Formats: sequence, structure tokens, C-alpha cells
Amino acid sequence: MDEPCYLCSHLVRLVVEGTEQWVNLEEIRESGAVVECEEAVGCGASVYLLAERQFYEGRVVSSEMHSFGCRVEIEFSPATLWRPEDWTPEHLLDPEKLKR
Repeated sequence: MDEPCYLCSHLVRLVVEGTEQWVNLEEIRESGAVVECEEAVGCGASVYLLAERQFYEGRVVSSEMHSFGCRVEIEFSPATLWRPEDWTPEHLLDPEKLKR
């Protein structure tokens, strides 16, 4: 069974090699997330995602520049998987509920 992926909109901080930028969290699931940012982030980069009091460590598995910035997919470390009980982004939407 595939893990659920949730759509969301929440400003979080992305730290890449000591440089921090505000990004918009677009999607989240237990093992990773997708963010939209203004600065390019290279594939394979080690990153930290800081969401309020929560901290997620991961690496970039996909990075695609487009006319409005960069779409970055992050795979979380097994030690810092996302759990909705620990932190829930604003405007969280389960697309599966729309199918019912």
C-alpha cells in the first residue's frame, strides 16, 4: 500500500549547507515532502526542514526550476519521519477524501 500524501500550504524554513530560506510546503507524507522555493537546490543535497518546533532531516531527490522558482522533493531521514501527531501543516488536505 502506498503511503498517503497530503496537500498543504505552510511556510517553513529550508536549510541547505548552512543557508536558510523560507519555502512553501506544498505536499507532505511520512517519508518526505515537496516544497516550492525561490533559490535552486541541487539534487542530492542534504537539507533540514524546520517547521515551527519540528525538525526534519533529509536529502533532495528531485529539483526542477520553473518560471516561478524551484520545486524540490525531499526524502526524509528514517530518524525524522513526519507524523501528523507531532506537527500538522496549515491547510492540510487529504486528496483521497475528495474521491468519496
